[in-house]
Amino acid sequence: MKKIIVALSILGISLNALAQEQGNFTLEQAKAYALENNYGNKKSELDITIAKRKVAETRAMGLPQVSAEAKVQKFLDIPVSLAPASSFNPAAPADELTELQFGLEYNNTFGITASQLIFDGSYIVGLQAAKTYKELSINNQIKTEVALKEAVTQAYFTVLVATENTAVLVKSYQSTEQILNETKALYNEGLVEEQNVDQLTLTANELKTAVAIAEGQIRFATKLLKLQMGMDIDSTITLSDGIETFVNEVSLEPLNKEFNVNNHVDFQLMESNLRLMKLSLRKEKYSFLPSMNVFLSHTQTNMNNQFDMFSGGKFYPTTVIGASLNLPILTSGSRLAKMSQAKLEYEKTMIDAEEAKQNLNYQSQVSKSNYETEYETYLNQKANLELAKKIYDKTIIKYKEGVASSLELSQAQNQYLNSEGKYIQSLLSVLKSKSELQKSFGNL
Repeated sequence: MKKIIVALSILGISLNALAQEQGNFTLEQAKAYALENNYGNKKSELDITIAKRKVAETRAMGLPQVSAEAKVQKFLDIPVSLAPASSFNPAAPADELTELQFGLEYNNTFGITASQLIFDGSYIVGLQAAKTYKELSINNQIKTEVALKEAVTQAYFTVLVATENTAVLVKSYQSTEQILNETKALYNEGLVEEQNVDQLTLTANELKTAVAIAEGQIRFATKLLKLQMGMDIDSTITLSDGIETFVNEVSLEPLNKEFNVNNHVDFQLMESNLRLMKLSLRKEKYSFLPSMNVFLSHTQTNMNNQFDMFSGGKFYPTTVIGASLNLPILTSGSRLAKMSQAKLEYEKTMIDAEEAKQNLNYQSQVSKSNYETEYETYLNQKANLELAKKIYDKTIIKYKEGVASSLELSQAQNQYLNSEGKYIQSLLSVLKSKSELQKSFGNL
């Protein structure tokens, strides 16, 4: 049984991959493809990697540091020092100076130094800030994903609705062409007036133009979807989900969901920013504390008037171990001014966070209201469409029976197409408002 389950799972994955290779996408597959291939999302993922490297860089500053240095020097002019001549010759005048050369022509050194930070408040805060910056990058990437999913969803809906609209126009055009051909036959028999043929011909031409425009809208809507997904806009794509899949999901159920600002990615971003401002304030406070590190340095020096560094020349070692303490004492108030600025910036960010909380709550309520309105409009337009279709079908029957004129048929058809257009628009609006409502909760 386990083998069968594994085999079925592998088969499902293979079929899913094959479908995408052939350009067949459900909405969920389209969103998943976009997360992997959209240009903006790729950059957001790189930002996270950069933030992780920044954390590693900051952490390394507090770990042992080792450096090596080598220096080869040849003095073209050996430095000259002056000394009172009386120091070497008591009989020399008091103002006479003697020139002395101290040093040798070659002076070569190489050494190694190791140091370790013991305490630095700025380092502690910097490490915390780097980690918070990584959280900020992750939240930014989540926000990018949410926005990307919504964009793909909206584009997917637009293609489906445009396709549905085109199908209706094509069907109406074909129906009109059929009636037109039948009317032409009756006209040739002298049973109807030429005006009926002209009226239907005019309607058929208008529908043909409308079909061409609608087909163009499908092409450009599809290109926009491929652009959002990160696909080549000239590649072939087929949408596996039909419009009826989403029409059946249109209900008032999403309105029952409760808004929680803590789950919204925008509020999480604001909280991350608030933590960064708090760390900035802490950094300025830590500037009053001393910093301390220890070090060990070892140097080998070779000196001679001949270059014998690699031919048996003698090296003189120097080894130093020590600690350094840096204690700021007086900065004439600059540290206090910086700390005061950081505190004010933190207070501003707290106000921004509260404002963001209220704005997000407001946006959620507006999205709920919009969806409720669009849902009611959708139901009304659906009922109107059914009524207009009923009138149009009856008018066709009457026209064929010679009871209704071609003008009445044209009017009924225009009324039906107008209702169809309003229904299609209401369908797109309700689907988009549902997507916006889901986004207002911080996820999609």
